[in-house]
Amino acid sequence: MGLLAGLLLAADAAPALRGETAAERQVVIFNSAMDDERLAATREAVAFWNHTLAELQLSPRLAEAAVVVESPLTRPLENYAQRLWRQAGRISSGEIGPRAPRELQDVEGDIFVLLSRQHLMSFAWPVDHTERYFVAIGTRSNDPVANPVATHNVVAHELGHALGLTHNNHPASLMCSPCRSALIASHKGRFLPLTPAERARLLELYNPR
Repeated sequence: MGLLAGLLLAADAAPALRGETAAERQVVIFNSAMDDERLAATREAVAFWNHTLAELQLSPRLAEAAVVVESPLTRPLENYAQRLWRQAGRISSGEIGPRAPRELQDVEGDIFVLLSRQHLMSFAWPVDHTERYFVAIGTRSNDPVANPVATHNVVAHELGHALGLTHNNHPASLMCSPCRSALIASHKGRFLPLTPAERARLLELYNPR
């Protein structure tokens, strides 16, 4: 969410999912401990998107395929997140950017969420320019992920990118960039809204042809 919820690196040029027919998009969560508060926030964000898609009468759903704790893949994913973050804003439109770890290619899933232990700002990025997405949820002092009342909005924002939405300039909306911390904090236990244009975009992307 801009200054507060993360960066969509250069994903405005990422391939959009058009006429998606699959009933589910599998979400795999990587974290270091089952008591990580961000795990509950991630599940809340998944539920928010499923409710929103159902409300719009769209067929795709996000399904939690697995929660992976302290996997051998965690370190390569952390390195991948760091490489992407260091190149933030320097990847030209249309470029693939750093390649995903080879090990990730063997993991079944559509959206990979890393609850990182690094002090990086949260972001979403297409895996090697495909329809699969890598989402890193980091920790840093000026990111609301450090604030439990806002974490669910941070994760939902990044999942919104994985669903094909981009940033907007409405500071009180979910896909805002930049966002206002006071507005996010005021939505304790609630999700920031989508704009009418974003709801229309979801209908465009996922309505059956």
